[in-house]
Amino acid sequence: MLSVLTFKKAIVISVVVFIFSLMQMDTLAGQDWERITQLHTERTGFTTAVVDDEIYLIGGTLAENVKPGKRDRGPFGLSTVEVYNTEKNTWRQRADMPTPRESPQAAVVDGIIYVFGGYSAKDNKIASMKLTVLVEAYDPENGIWIRKQDMPISRLYFGLSVVGGKVYLIGGSEGIGEGHEQRMGRVDIYDPASDTWMEGPKMPTRRIPSGVGVVNDRIYAIGGYGWPPDATGGPYLTVTEEYNAITRQWRKKNDMLDLRLGFAPVVVRDDIYLIGGFVIGVVSKWLATVDVYNPQTEAWSDIPVLPIPLIPFNASAVNGKIYVFGGYKEGGQHFSDVLMFDTGFRAVEASGKSLKCWGVLKAPQQNHR
Repeated sequence: MLSVLTFKKAIVISVVVFIFSLMQMDTLAGQDWERITQLHTERTGFTTAVVDDEIYLIGGTLAENVKPGKRDRGPFGLSTVEVYNTEKNTWRQRADMPTPRESPQAAVVDGIIYVFGGYSAKDNKIASMKLTVLVEAYDPENGIWIRKQDMPISRLYFGLSVVGGKVYLIGGSEGIGEGHEQRMGRVDIYDPASDTWMEGPKMPTRRIPSGVGVVNDRIYAIGGYGWPPDATGGPYLTVTEEYNAITRQWRKKNDMLDLRLGFAPVVVRDDIYLIGGFVIGVVSKWLATVDVYNPQTEAWSDIPVLPIPLIPFNASAVNGKIYVFGGYKEGGQHFSDVLMFDTGFRAVEASGKSLKCWGVLKAPQQNHR
């Protein structure tokens, strides 16, 4: 028979092994990307929003109207809303958005989805491309869309973040197409509670940001296209700037390690993931790498690469898992798969102390231009 001491040692060893196995599971949880489904409707230029662990894909343009290797022919702008259930790996249709839009942006406040901006066009002629100032809100509980107060100005390719229940529209362009862009540092703040707008402190760098993310209630604008435009469409930026919503001040952070454009930014816990994208050059190079930025330490790391080099259409995070929805493959071909990566992050809830995955959704990515 085992002695009492031996029995106690066995229990201690078992507990240690169990804890180690949990740690190992967390460490190994996100070693690879998985292809889990495909886009329900093949489209580009849509925005995403997360409510109750479901991801809403809103607006965009049918992929058949955007031909690789040719100038996008149009028409541009969809009302389509589809929901991806991350637990069941299923799709379903929801009520169409009243206004068809290409390249809108979306935010979620108190379970309501707010869609801002975008444009529509019957063809690829600049004259037919109309930017919209419309803001429309969708309540998933009752399936109803409601018109909200218009944006103060029309703008496109802006960054979007939510802090303290308010929506921040950051930078972007007042025009569309070569010779019509007016890249800016303007910040507009929308308060859903009062359905009102106010202008915030301008971002120091006038630009179309490549990505925007929120960590610990601070907004980070990363990279992008600066001002004034040069002959190649640049200048291309590695600048990172932080906005403190309490002090209403911007400050410069360390630059990105390397220049990349067209990436999908997603926030999980205290890190901002820069997924895929491309590097500009005589021949642009598509990227499969994922850079991970921690704004508090300003340290950079990485995770396993994507299955293929990709400029993602969009990405979201739910319960510590990152979902990438389609994209452009090298050469401009459409990629319709949905990829998933488990970051392995686990948080302990205050009540019950149970282990639970947890993630944060950043405002939708800046669309590839």
